[in-house]
Amino acid sequence: MRGDGRSKATTTRPTAAPAISERDILEDARLVKQVRELRRLVPACREPCGLGELFQDAANYIEGLQVQVEVMRMLLDRLSDE
Repeated sequence: MRGDGRSKATTTRPTAAPAISERDILEDARLVKQVRELRRLVPACREPCGLGELFQDAANYIEGLQVQVEVMRMLLDRLSDE
């Protein structure tokens, strides 16, 4: 409804971090080490894969772990009630 005296709150989106290319990462020894470690930690990681695929695999793995934790919590709650 217009003209009711209330002003609309404007929302601003946070600015995105500057994009880092795969080339930039491969040139930074510290980031190369971190990417290598992430590949080691993510069991579903398809070698060789690009960073986008690696991050997607990592996200899927984390989601799967979260589901497992939630199921274990539900089982624990159910068993502790008995």
